[in-house]
Amino acid sequence: MQAMRRRVIVGLLLLVGGVWLLGSAEAKGPIKIGFIYPDSGPFAQVGIDMRDGFSLYLAEVGNKAGGRAIELVFETKGTNKPDEGLTKARKLVERDRVHILAGLVATPVAVAMRSYVVSQKVPFMLTIAAANDLTQKLRSEYIFRSSWSGSQNGHPLGDWAYKQGYRKAVIVASDYGAGHEMIGGFARVFTEAGGQVIQELYPPVGAPDFAPYLTQVRRDADVVAVFFGGSDALRFVNQYAEYGLKGKIPLVGPVAVTDETVLPRQGDNALGIVTTHPWSAALDTPGNKRFFKAYEARHQRAPTLGSETGYAGAQMIAQALEAIKGNIENKEAFLAALEKVEVDAPRGKVRLDAYHNPIETVYVRKVERKDGALQNSVIDSYPNVSQFWKWSPEAHMAMPGYQEMKGKWAR
Repeated sequence: MQAMRRRVIVGLLLLVGGVWLLGSAEAKGPIKIGFIYPDSGPFAQVGIDMRDGFSLYLAEVGNKAGGRAIELVFETKGTNKPDEGLTKARKLVERDRVHILAGLVATPVAVAMRSYVVSQKVPFMLTIAAANDLTQKLRSEYIFRSSWSGSQNGHPLGDWAYKQGYRKAVIVASDYGAGHEMIGGFARVFTEAGGQVIQELYPPVGAPDFAPYLTQVRRDADVVAVFFGGSDALRFVNQYAEYGLKGKIPLVGPVAVTDETVLPRQGDNALGIVTTHPWSAALDTPGNKRFFKAYEARHQRAPTLGSETGYAGAQMIAQALEAIKGNIENKEAFLAALEKVEVDAPRGKVRLDAYHNPIETVYVRKVERKDGALQNSVIDSYPNVSQFWKWSPEAHMAMPGYQEMKGKWAR
Protein backbone atom coordinates (compact mmCIF):
# COMPACT_ATOMS: atom_id res chain seq x y z
CA MET A 1 0.00 0.00 0.00
CA GLN A 2 2.80 2.37 0.94
CA ALA A 3 4.65 1.47 -2.27
CA MET A 4 1.51 2.27 -4.26
CA ARG A 5 1.16 5.61 -2.44
CA ARG A 6 4.79 6.47 -3.17
CA ARG A 7 4.30 5.69 -6.85
CA VAL A 8 1.21 7.93 -6.99
CA ILE A 9 3.07 10.80 -5.27
CA VAL A 10 6.05 10.42 -7.59
CA GLY A 11 3.72 10.36 -10.58
CA LEU A 12 1.98 13.52 -9.44
CA LEU A 13 5.31 15.26 -8.87
CA LEU A 14 6.47 14.28 -12.34
CA LEU A 15 3.20 15.53 -13.82
CA VAL A 16 3.43 18.85 -11.99
CA GLY A 17 7.09 19.16 -12.96
CA GLY A 18 6.25 18.45 -16.59
CA VAL A 19 3.54 21.10 -16.58
CA TRP A 20 5.96 23.58 -14.95
CA LEU A 21 8.65 22.82 -17.51
CA LEU A 22 6.15 23.22 -20.35
CA GLY A 23 5.05 26.58 -18.97
CA SER A 24 8.66 27.65 -18.54
CA ALA A 25 9.50 26.68 -22.11
CA GLU A 26 6.56 28.64 -23.37
CA ALA A 27 7.60 31.67 -21.32
CA LYS A 28 11.11 31.43 -22.73
CA GLY A 29 10.06 31.36 -26.37
CA PRO A 30 11.58 33.84 -28.84
CA ILE A 31 11.72 37.54 -28.10
CA LYS A 32 9.69 39.16 -30.85
CA ILE A 33 10.62 42.56 -32.26
CA GLY A 34 8.24 44.30 -34.64
CA PHE A 35 10.11 46.49 -37.12
CA ILE A 36 8.27 49.14 -39.18
CA TYR A 37 9.90 50.79 -42.19
CA PRO A 38 8.97 52.34 -45.56
CA ASP A 39 9.84 50.60 -48.82
CA SER A 40 8.12 53.11 -51.08
CA GLY A 41 8.11 56.90 -51.43
CA PRO A 42 11.00 59.37 -51.03
CA PHE A 43 12.41 57.63 -47.92
CA ALA A 44 12.23 54.07 -49.27
CA GLN A 45 15.97 53.43 -49.55
CA VAL A 46 16.62 54.96 -46.13
CA GLY A 47 14.01 52.61 -44.65
CA ILE A 48 15.37 49.53 -46.40
CA ASP A 49 18.91 50.36 -45.27
CA MET A 50 17.69 50.91 -41.71
CA ARG A 51 16.07 47.48 -41.75
CA ASP A 52 19.21 45.86 -43.13
CA GLY A 53 21.47 47.49 -40.55
CA PHE A 54 19.19 46.36 -37.73
CA SER A 55 19.07 42.77 -38.98
CA LEU A 56 22.85 42.74 -39.61
CA TYR A 57 23.70 43.31 -35.97
CA LEU A 58 21.25 40.65 -34.80
CA ALA A 59 22.71 38.20 -37.32
CA GLU A 60 26.17 38.92 -35.96
CA VAL A 61 25.07 37.83 -32.48
CA GLY A 62 23.32 34.73 -33.81
CA ASN A 63 19.84 36.29 -33.54
CA LYS A 64 20.03 35.78 -29.80
CA ALA A 65 20.35 38.00 -26.74
CA GLY A 66 20.30 37.10 -23.08
CA GLY A 67 20.19 33.41 -23.99
CA ARG A 68 16.97 33.67 -26.01
CA ALA A 69 16.24 33.64 -29.71
CA ILE A 70 15.13 36.88 -31.35
CA GLU A 71 12.44 36.84 -34.02
CA LEU A 72 11.98 39.85 -36.28
CA VAL A 73 8.52 40.65 -37.64
CA PHE A 74 8.60 43.24 -40.44
CA GLU A 75 5.82 45.58 -41.49
CA THR A 76 6.13 47.97 -44.42
CA LYS A 77 4.33 49.64 -47.35
CA GLY A 78 2.60 52.95 -46.76
CA THR A 79 4.34 53.58 -43.47
CA ASN A 80 5.12 57.18 -44.42
CA LYS A 81 1.46 57.92 -43.61
CA PRO A 82 0.53 58.36 -39.92
CA ASP A 83 -2.76 56.42 -39.99
CA GLU A 84 -1.25 53.48 -41.87
CA GLY A 85 1.78 53.42 -39.57
CA LEU A 86 -0.55 53.23 -36.57
CA THR A 87 -2.43 50.34 -38.21
CA LYS A 88 0.87 48.48 -38.65
CA ALA A 89 1.74 49.02 -34.99
CA ARG A 90 -1.63 47.69 -33.84
CA LYS A 91 -1.18 44.58 -35.97
CA LEU A 92 2.28 43.90 -34.57
CA VAL A 93 1.24 44.39 -30.95
CA GLU A 94 -2.24 42.88 -30.90
CA ARG A 95 -1.94 40.07 -33.45
CA ASP A 96 1.75 39.23 -33.61
CA ARG A 97 2.29 39.82 -29.87
CA VAL A 98 5.67 41.48 -30.27
CA HIS A 99 7.56 42.41 -27.11
CA ILE A 100 9.33 45.44 -28.63
CA LEU A 101 8.66 47.85 -31.50
CA ALA A 102 11.45 49.44 -33.55
CA GLY A 103 12.07 51.33 -36.78
CA LEU A 104 10.35 54.33 -38.44
CA VAL A 105 11.78 57.03 -40.67
CA ALA A 106 9.00 59.61 -40.94
CA THR A 107 8.45 61.94 -38.00
CA PRO A 108 4.64 62.27 -38.45
CA VAL A 109 4.24 58.47 -38.19
CA ALA A 110 6.21 58.34 -34.95
CA VAL A 111 4.16 61.16 -33.42
CA ALA A 112 0.90 59.44 -34.42
CA MET A 113 2.03 56.19 -32.79
CA ARG A 114 3.11 57.70 -29.50
CA SER A 115 -0.18 57.55 -27.60
CA TYR A 116 -0.82 53.98 -28.70
CA VAL A 117 2.64 52.77 -27.70
CA VAL A 118 2.37 54.41 -24.29
CA SER A 119 -1.15 53.07 -23.67
CA GLN A 120 -0.01 49.54 -24.58
CA LYS A 121 3.22 49.90 -22.56
CA VAL A 122 5.36 48.63 -25.43
CA PRO A 123 9.07 49.51 -25.50
CA PHE A 124 9.72 51.43 -28.72
CA MET A 125 13.16 52.04 -30.26
CA LEU A 126 13.07 54.81 -32.87
CA THR A 127 15.90 54.16 -35.29
CA ILE A 128 15.50 57.37 -37.32
CA ALA A 129 12.22 59.29 -36.76
CA ALA A 130 13.55 62.40 -35.06
CA ALA A 131 10.63 64.44 -33.69
CA ASN A 132 12.05 66.54 -30.85
CA ASP A 133 8.99 66.19 -28.65
CA LEU A 134 9.22 62.40 -28.49
CA THR A 135 12.33 62.71 -26.35
CA GLN A 136 11.48 66.10 -24.89
CA LYS A 137 8.03 67.45 -24.00
CA LEU A 138 6.29 64.16 -24.87
CA ARG A 139 9.01 61.86 -23.53
CA SER A 140 7.88 58.51 -22.17
CA GLU A 141 9.48 55.66 -20.25
CA TYR A 142 8.63 53.46 -23.27
CA ILE A 143 10.20 55.56 -26.06
CA PHE A 144 13.92 55.46 -26.91
CA ARG A 145 15.99 56.66 -29.86
CA SER A 146 19.18 55.34 -31.46
CA SER A 147 19.60 58.20 -33.95
CA TRP A 148 19.22 61.91 -33.07
CA SER A 149 16.53 64.44 -32.26
CA GLY A 150 15.25 66.73 -34.99
CA SER A 151 17.34 69.80 -34.21
CA GLN A 152 20.38 68.00 -32.74
CA ASN A 153 22.54 68.08 -35.89
CA GLY A 154 21.40 71.56 -36.89
CA HIS A 155 22.77 73.15 -33.71
CA PRO A 156 26.46 72.43 -34.38
CA LEU A 157 26.01 73.32 -38.06
CA GLY A 158 24.79 76.80 -37.06
CA ASP A 159 27.82 77.22 -34.83
CA TRP A 160 30.23 75.96 -37.50
CA ALA A 161 28.72 78.16 -40.23
CA TYR A 162 29.03 81.31 -38.14
CA LYS A 163 32.65 80.48 -37.34
CA GLN A 164 33.37 80.25 -41.09
CA GLY A 165 32.44 83.92 -41.41
CA TYR A 166 28.95 83.42 -42.88
CA ARG A 167 26.57 86.12 -41.71
CA LYS A 168 23.53 86.01 -44.04
CA ALA A 169 21.77 82.68 -44.60
CA VAL A 170 18.88 81.45 -46.72
CA ILE A 171 17.21 78.37 -45.22
CA VAL A 172 15.36 75.82 -47.35
CA ALA A 173 13.73 72.66 -45.97
CA SER A 174 11.07 70.06 -46.66
CA ASP A 175 7.77 71.36 -45.31
CA TYR A 176 7.08 68.90 -42.50
CA GLY A 177 8.10 68.40 -38.86
CA ALA A 178 11.59 67.03 -39.45
CA GLY A 179 12.40 69.77 -41.96
CA HIS A 180 11.27 72.52 -39.59
CA GLU A 181 13.29 71.08 -36.71
CA MET A 182 16.45 70.22 -38.64
CA ILE A 183 16.74 73.65 -40.23
CA GLY A 184 15.38 75.36 -37.13
CA GLY A 185 18.27 74.02 -35.06
CA PHE A 186 20.66 75.64 -37.51
CA ALA A 187 18.73 78.92 -37.54
CA ARG A 188 18.52 79.26 -33.75
CA VAL A 189 22.23 78.78 -33.09
CA PHE A 190 23.29 80.79 -36.17
CA THR A 191 21.14 83.78 -35.25
CA GLU A 192 22.03 83.67 -31.54
CA ALA A 193 25.71 83.79 -32.56
CA GLY A 194 25.02 86.98 -34.52
CA GLY A 195 24.08 85.69 -37.98
CA GLN A 196 20.93 86.62 -39.88
CA VAL A 197 18.42 84.46 -41.74
CA ILE A 198 17.36 86.58 -44.69
CA GLN A 199 14.92 84.16 -46.37
CA GLU A 200 12.94 80.96 -45.66
CA LEU A 201 11.62 78.53 -48.31
CA TYR A 202 9.68 75.30 -47.63
CA PRO A 203 9.00 72.98 -50.60
CA PRO A 204 6.61 70.06 -49.98
CA VAL A 205 7.98 66.56 -49.44
CA GLY A 206 8.30 64.84 -52.81
CA ALA A 207 8.38 68.08 -54.83
CA PRO A 208 9.10 66.98 -58.41
CA ASP A 209 10.75 70.28 -59.34
CA PHE A 210 12.58 72.76 -57.11
CA ALA A 211 12.78 75.45 -59.80
CA PRO A 212 10.08 77.65 -58.21
CA TYR A 213 12.16 77.77 -55.02
CA LEU A 214 15.66 77.95 -56.49
CA THR A 215 14.73 80.95 -58.61
CA GLN A 216 13.69 82.76 -55.43
CA VAL A 217 16.94 82.20 -53.52
CA ARG A 218 18.44 85.58 -52.70
CA ARG A 219 21.81 86.00 -54.35
CA ASP A 220 23.14 88.24 -51.57
CA ALA A 221 23.26 85.29 -49.14
CA ASP A 222 26.59 84.07 -47.74
CA VAL A 223 25.31 80.51 -47.37
CA VAL A 224 22.25 78.37 -48.16
CA ALA A 225 21.35 75.87 -45.40
CA VAL A 226 19.00 73.06 -46.37
CA PHE A 227 17.33 69.92 -45.14
CA PHE A 228 16.15 67.28 -47.60
CA GLY A 229 16.27 63.51 -47.47
CA GLY A 230 16.11 60.62 -49.91
CA SER A 231 15.12 61.36 -53.50
CA ASP A 232 14.32 64.99 -52.58
CA ALA A 233 17.98 65.50 -51.63
CA LEU A 234 19.08 64.00 -54.94
CA ARG A 235 16.90 66.35 -56.99
CA PHE A 236 17.65 69.46 -54.96
CA VAL A 237 21.44 69.15 -55.13
CA ASN A 238 21.38 68.46 -58.87
CA GLN A 239 19.01 71.32 -59.57
CA TYR A 240 21.00 73.67 -57.33
CA ALA A 241 23.87 73.18 -59.77
CA GLU A 242 21.63 73.39 -62.85
CA TYR A 243 20.33 76.80 -61.77
CA GLY A 244 23.86 78.17 -61.43
CA LEU A 245 24.00 78.42 -57.64
CA LYS A 246 26.81 75.91 -57.14
CA GLY A 247 30.12 77.71 -56.73
CA LYS A 248 28.38 81.00 -56.02
CA ILE A 249 26.68 80.39 -52.67
CA PRO A 250 28.01 77.58 -50.41
CA LEU A 251 25.49 74.84 -49.64
CA VAL A 252 25.35 73.25 -46.17
CA GLY A 253 22.84 71.11 -44.30
CA PRO A 254 22.23 68.87 -41.31
CA VAL A 255 22.12 65.10 -41.82
CA ALA A 256 20.88 63.78 -45.12
CA VAL A 257 21.39 66.07 -48.11
CA THR A 258 24.47 64.10 -49.25
CA ASP A 259 23.70 60.76 -47.64
CA GLU A 260 25.32 57.75 -49.25
CA THR A 261 21.93 56.66 -50.62
CA VAL A 262 22.06 59.54 -53.12
CA LEU A 263 25.67 60.77 -53.17
CA PRO A 264 26.85 58.62 -56.14
CA ARG A 265 23.99 59.96 -58.28
CA GLN A 266 24.62 63.57 -57.25
CA GLY A 267 28.09 63.27 -58.75
CA ASP A 268 30.26 66.38 -58.97
CA ASN A 269 27.23 68.51 -58.11
CA ALA A 270 27.74 67.44 -54.49
CA LEU A 271 31.42 68.37 -54.27
CA GLY A 272 32.12 70.86 -51.50
CA ILE A 273 28.75 70.51 -49.72
CA VAL A 274 29.18 70.50 -45.93
CA THR A 275 26.85 68.53 -43.65
CA THR A 276 26.70 67.61 -39.95
CA HIS A 277 25.89 64.10 -38.83
CA PRO A 278 26.95 61.54 -36.18
CA TRP A 279 28.29 59.15 -38.84
CA SER A 280 30.04 59.01 -42.19
CA ALA A 281 30.90 56.05 -44.38
CA ALA A 282 34.38 57.60 -44.57
CA LEU A 283 34.82 57.71 -40.77
CA ASP A 284 38.28 56.26 -40.26
CA THR A 285 37.89 54.06 -37.18
CA PRO A 286 38.32 50.29 -36.73
CA GLY A 287 34.69 49.88 -35.68
CA ASN A 288 33.31 51.71 -38.69
CA LYS A 289 35.60 49.86 -41.09
CA ARG A 290 34.48 46.51 -39.67
CA PHE A 291 30.82 47.55 -39.93
CA PHE A 292 31.30 48.76 -43.51
CA LYS A 293 32.94 45.49 -44.56
CA ALA A 294 30.30 43.32 -42.85
CA TYR A 295 27.40 45.30 -44.34
CA GLU A 296 28.83 45.16 -47.86
CA ALA A 297 29.42 41.41 -47.56
CA ARG A 298 25.87 40.73 -46.40
CA HIS A 299 23.93 43.16 -48.61
CA GLN A 300 26.23 43.71 -51.63
CA ARG A 301 26.08 47.49 -51.26
CA ALA A 302 27.64 50.17 -49.08
CA PRO A 303 25.95 51.20 -45.82
CA THR A 304 24.21 54.55 -45.35
CA LEU A 305 23.10 56.63 -42.38
CA GLY A 306 19.96 54.45 -42.17
CA SER A 307 22.10 51.31 -42.05
CA GLU A 308 24.20 52.64 -39.18
CA THR A 309 21.39 53.92 -36.99
CA GLY A 310 19.44 50.68 -37.50
CA TYR A 311 22.55 48.74 -36.47
CA ALA A 312 22.98 50.92 -33.36
CA GLY A 313 19.34 50.43 -32.38
CA ALA A 314 19.75 46.66 -32.47
CA GLN A 315 22.94 46.99 -30.42
CA MET A 316 21.08 48.92 -27.73
CA ILE A 317 18.21 46.45 -27.53
CA ALA A 318 20.54 43.44 -27.43
CA GLN A 319 22.71 44.97 -24.72
CA ALA A 320 19.67 45.63 -22.53
CA LEU A 321 18.40 42.07 -23.09
CA GLU A 322 21.81 40.70 -22.09
CA ALA A 323 21.69 42.74 -18.89
CA ILE A 324 18.37 41.15 -17.85
CA LYS A 325 19.32 37.66 -19.11
CA GLY A 326 16.62 37.74 -21.76
CA ASN A 327 13.72 38.14 -19.32
CA ILE A 328 11.75 40.53 -21.52
CA GLU A 329 8.60 39.61 -19.59
CA ASN A 330 10.00 41.79 -16.79
CA LYS A 331 9.30 44.99 -18.69
CA GLU A 332 10.39 47.34 -15.93
CA ALA A 333 13.80 45.67 -15.73
CA PHE A 334 14.20 45.86 -19.50
CA LEU A 335 13.34 49.56 -19.60
CA ALA A 336 15.76 50.27 -16.76
CA ALA A 337 18.51 48.37 -18.58
CA LEU A 338 17.80 50.19 -21.84
CA GLU A 339 18.17 53.54 -20.08
CA LYS A 340 21.71 52.59 -19.05
CA VAL A 341 23.06 51.29 -22.37
CA GLU A 342 26.33 52.61 -23.71
CA VAL A 343 27.32 51.11 -27.04
CA ASP A 344 30.35 51.28 -29.30
CA ALA A 345 28.39 51.89 -32.47
CA PRO A 346 30.07 52.32 -35.88
CA ARG A 347 29.78 56.10 -35.31
CA GLY A 348 31.60 55.82 -31.94
CA LYS A 349 30.45 55.74 -28.32
CA VAL A 350 26.76 56.47 -27.75
CA ARG A 351 24.91 56.85 -24.46
CA LEU A 352 21.41 58.05 -23.69
CA ASP A 353 20.39 61.16 -21.79
CA ALA A 354 17.65 61.18 -19.15
CA TYR A 355 15.10 61.66 -21.94
CA HIS A 356 16.26 58.55 -23.88
CA ASN A 357 17.98 60.41 -26.73
CA PRO A 358 21.62 59.81 -27.75
CA ILE A 359 24.51 61.95 -26.58
CA GLU A 360 27.09 61.53 -29.32
CA THR A 361 29.78 63.12 -31.45
CA VAL A 362 28.47 65.11 -34.41
CA TYR A 363 30.91 65.23 -37.32
CA VAL A 364 31.29 68.09 -39.80
CA ARG A 365 31.64 66.44 -43.20
CA LYS A 366 32.60 67.79 -46.61
CA VAL A 367 31.97 66.00 -49.90
CA GLU A 368 35.27 65.18 -51.59
CA ARG A 369 36.43 62.80 -54.26
CA LYS A 370 38.94 60.22 -53.09
CA ASP A 371 40.31 57.34 -55.18
CA GLY A 372 37.71 58.14 -57.81
CA ALA A 373 34.70 57.97 -55.46
CA LEU A 374 32.72 60.64 -53.64
CA GLN A 375 32.70 60.57 -49.86
CA ASN A 376 31.63 62.63 -46.86
CA SER A 377 35.10 63.37 -45.46
CA VAL A 378 35.21 64.32 -41.78
CA ILE A 379 36.75 67.81 -41.42
CA ASP A 380 35.74 68.69 -37.84
CA SER A 381 33.78 67.26 -34.90
CA TYR A 382 31.67 68.29 -31.94
CA PRO A 383 31.94 65.72 -29.12
CA ASN A 384 29.18 64.86 -26.64
CA VAL A 385 26.40 66.71 -28.43
CA SER A 386 23.11 66.65 -26.53
CA GLN A 387 19.71 67.26 -28.06
CA PHE A 388 19.59 70.38 -25.88
CA TRP A 389 22.89 71.75 -27.28
CA LYS A 390 24.35 74.16 -24.69
CA TRP A 391 21.05 74.94 -22.98
CA SER A 392 19.60 73.12 -20.00
CA PRO A 393 16.69 70.81 -20.86
CA GLU A 394 14.32 73.18 -19.09
CA ALA A 395 15.59 76.25 -20.95
CA HIS A 396 15.49 74.50 -24.32
CA MET A 397 11.95 73.21 -23.86
CA ALA A 398 10.76 76.63 -22.68
CA MET A 399 11.71 78.19 -26.04
CA PRO A 400 9.18 78.33 -28.89
CA GLY A 401 9.19 75.00 -30.73
CA TYR A 402 10.90 74.79 -34.09
CA GLN A 403 7.64 74.12 -35.87
CA GLU A 404 6.19 77.24 -34.27
CA MET A 405 9.18 79.19 -35.59
CA LYS A 406 8.60 78.32 -39.23
CA GLY A 407 8.31 81.59 -41.13
CA LYS A 408 9.66 83.63 -38.21
CA TRP A 409 13.42 83.24 -38.65
CA ALA A 410 13.88 85.65 -41.56
CA ARG A 411 14.68 89.27 -40.75
